[in-house]
Amino acid sequence: MDVGGIMINWIKHIRQSGSKHVTSHGRYLYKLIWLGCISVCIPLILASAVYYQFAMNRAQEQIMNESNSSLSSMKDRAERIFQTIEQESLQLAVDPILSGFFLEPNQDNSWLWHRDFLDKINLVKNSDSFINEIYFYNTMENVVLSNRYGVIEKQSYPYKNDIDTIIASEELSQWAYLPSAQKDGYVTFARRLPNMGDGQAQGILAFEIEKSAISEFLDSDTYLLPMGQNLFVIHHKVIPGSGELGYDQVLSLMKGLGSIDGIKDRSSNTGSFLSKGIDGEQAHFLYTKNIYGRIYVTIVPEKTIAGQLNWIRNVTLLFLFIFITFGVVLTYFNSKWAYNPIGQLMKHSKALRIGQIQNKQNELDYIKECLDFLNMETEKLGGFMASIQPTLREKFLQQLINGEYLRKEPLLRDCEANGITVHATNVVIIVDADNIAREKRFRPDEKGIIAFVISNVMQEIIQTYPSVRGYVIPDRGRGVALLQFRADTEQDEMLRLTEEYAESVCDSLKEHLSMKATAGVGRFYFHIEDVPVSCKEAESALQYRIFNHTKNVLFIEHLENEKKMTAFRYPREFETAIIDALDKGELDLAAEGLAAFSEAIRASQSYRFIYQSYHLLLSTLISSLEKQGATLLDILDHDWFGQLHTRQTSQEIADWFAGSLFPMYIWLTTNYRNESGQSVVQQVCKHIRANCGSDLSLVQCAEQVGLSPSYLSRLFKKEMGVNFLDFVVECKVDEAKRLLTETDQNVSEIALAVGYSERNLNRIFQRFIKMSPSSFRTRQR
Repeated sequence: MDVGGIMINWIKHIRQSGSKHVTSHGRYLYKLIWLGCISVCIPLILASAVYYQFAMNRAQEQIMNESNSSLSSMKDRAERIFQTIEQESLQLAVDPILSGFFLEPNQDNSWLWHRDFLDKINLVKNSDSFINEIYFYNTMENVVLSNRYGVIEKQSYPYKNDIDTIIASEELSQWAYLPSAQKDGYVTFARRLPNMGDGQAQGILAFEIEKSAISEFLDSDTYLLPMGQNLFVIHHKVIPGSGELGYDQVLSLMKGLGSIDGIKDRSSNTGSFLSKGIDGEQAHFLYTKNIYGRIYVTIVPEKTIAGQLNWIRNVTLLFLFIFITFGVVLTYFNSKWAYNPIGQLMKHSKALRIGQIQNKQNELDYIKECLDFLNMETEKLGGFMASIQPTLREKFLQQLINGEYLRKEPLLRDCEANGITVHATNVVIIVDADNIAREKRFRPDEKGIIAFVISNVMQEIIQTYPSVRGYVIPDRGRGVALLQFRADTEQDEMLRLTEEYAESVCDSLKEHLSMKATAGVGRFYFHIEDVPVSCKEAESALQYRIFNHTKNVLFIEHLENEKKMTAFRYPREFETAIIDALDKGELDLAAEGLAAFSEAIRASQSYRFIYQSYHLLLSTLISSLEKQGATLLDILDHDWFGQLHTRQTSQEIADWFAGSLFPMYIWLTTNYRNESGQSVVQQVCKHIRANCGSDLSLVQCAEQVGLSPSYLSRLFKKEMGVNFLDFVVECKVDEAKRLLTETDQNVSEIALAVGYSERNLNRIFQRFIKMSPSSFRTRQR
C-alpha cells in the first residue's frame, strides 16, 4: 500500500484548493497533515504486527478450547443416550418376569410370560427413539422375542448369526458391531443372561441402536467405534475424501490408527496429544474417559487449524489499510477544524440555550456566559437529585432487605450511590403494631398508613442517636430500620444502643399514639450483603409474640438461646370445655376455657406448635358447627382461617376468638334458621334506608351485623328478591323522588343529597322512572 503517495496527492489537493488561504496558515496546515499522518501510520503498523502475532496464538488456543468444549458437550449428550440404554437394558434383565423365567421355567404357560415380556420390551422401545429393536433369546426355548417380529424361531430370525456371536463372547455386556446388524446400520448393546455367576449363558438381551440417529443427535461427523470392553465416540470434523468414504470405511480407517487404541492404555482420564490422523497428516487428539468404558475423542487436523488461521493474516492487512486510510483522512479534516476552535465552541454554546443569551462580539465572553449558565443548570440538577435521594434510598433499602441483590458488585455500587457505608456492623429492627384489629382505629387495608406512622416515629428517634447511622422505610404495615455501627464498636455497646432505640420507639408509639407495638431484632452482621438475613431473623423474632407478649423488644439471639425443649401436648380437655360452654351459650365460660387453652400451649414456647394448635381448635369448632346443622359452604364464607392468619400475637388471637368467633358460633347455632336470617336482612334494609345519602357498601353492612359479605349477599337475595346493589339504588331513587316532590332543592343539590352526581342521577332516573328528574318534578306538580 503506497501511503506516502496518497499523502502527497492530498497535499497537492490542499494547495490547489487554497486560493485565498495559501499563507503561513496554509503552510502550518501542511505540516500538521504530515505530522498527523506519520503519527497515525507508525503506531498502526507496530500495533498491527503485535496484534497479528497475538491473534494467531489466541485463535489457535480458541480452536483448541472450542474443541474441548465440543468434546464435553458431545460427552454430556452421548452419556444421556448410552446411560439410558444401559439402564433400560439392566432393568429388563433384572425384571421379575425375566428372572422368574430363568429360576422356574414353565413351559406350559410360556405364551403368558412371552406376552408379558413382549409388553415390557415394547414399552421400553417406545420410550426411547434411538432404539430400533429389542430382542431376547433363550437357549431353553430356542426362540427369539422381538418387538418387531414377536415370538419367532431362532432359525427364522434375521440376526441369528449375531445371537451366536454374542453367546460365544465372554463379556457380560458389551457394545459391538455385529455382522448382520451392522449391515442394516445398527450398533448393538448386548447383555448375556442370567446376569449372575460365571456359568454358561442361557440367553441374551440385545438392543439395536440406529447409528444414524445417534450421529444426527450428536453431530453428523460423529462415529461409534466399539473396541473390546470400550466404546469410542469419535468426532472428526474434516475428513479427506469424506464425500466418497462411507461410515463403515471411516470406522475401518480409525481402527487402524494406533493413537486411538493407545488412548485405552493412557493413565489419565483426560488429555490431548499430537499424532497422525486418518489422512496420514498430523492432527490434535483430545480425549476424555469415564468409568463405564466409554471414551470420547475429538480429532482436529493441523491443516484445518491452519486453514482457519489464514483469514487472520488477510483481515489484519485489510484492516491495517483501512485504519491508515481512515487515520489520514481524519488527520486532514481535524487539521482543518483546528483552525476554528472558537467557532466550534460558539456553535455548541448556542445549542445550550438558543435565543436566551445575547450574542456578543467577544466570543470568549459569550462562551463564559454559556458555561456559567451550564454551571447554574448543574446546580439545579444537583438540588433535584438531592430532593429525590430519600425516595431512591427507600427503593434501594426495600430491595436490600428483600434479598433482591444476587451479586455483590451491583449491591456495592448502589450502596455507594445512595450514601450507605459498607464497612459497618449492621442490624435490622422491625417494629409491628399489636392488636390493630381490636382497636379498630385502622381498617385492614390501611396497613400503609400504619407503616407510615411507625416509620416516621422511628426516623425521628433515630436522629437523636448521633453515634448510630440508621435508615428507616415502611414495609408491609411495619417499620423497618437498618442500624449501622462503626466496625470498632463493642458488642455490648451495640446491644445496649439497639435495645434502647427499640424501647424508645415502642414507648413513643404507646405514649403519643396509644399504639402498642413490638420490635423484633435480628443478629449483627459485618457484611452489607447479610442484611436480608438479619431482616428474616427480625421477622422470626416477632413470631415469638405469640407466647412472649410481656416484652416490647425481642432479640432473636436471646429468644433462641432461652428456648427450652418441652414435651408438646395438645390440650384436648380445654378444647372440649370451650365447645361445651359455647353450646350452652356461656361466652364468659368459653373465654375462661380459651385462656386456659392458651396458657397450656404457650408453655411449649414453639411458634409452630402454638399457631397450629389454634388452627386445630378452629377446625374443631367448624366441625362442631357442621354437626349442629350449619352448612360448610356458609361457614367457609366467613374466612375464619384467613382472619386467624392475620393475627400475630397471643392477645390478638385471644381477642379474635372471644370477641368475634365465639359470638358468631353462638349466633349460628341458635339463629341459623330463615327467621333469623330475615331479621338480619331487615336490619340491613333499615340501615340502608336511613343512610341512603352515604356511600354504602356490602362490606360495611356485613360488619354491622357480624356476617361475611358473601353470606349476607345470599341471604339478601333470598329474602328481598333483588341483589344488594339494586336495593341500594332503589332506595336512593325513592329518596330522590321524595325530595323532588316535597322540596324546592334543585337537581344538583338532590343528587348530592343521595350520593350521586347530577349526571348519574339523570341516568338512573331514565333507567328506573323512564324520565329525567326535572320531568318527574313537573309531572308531580
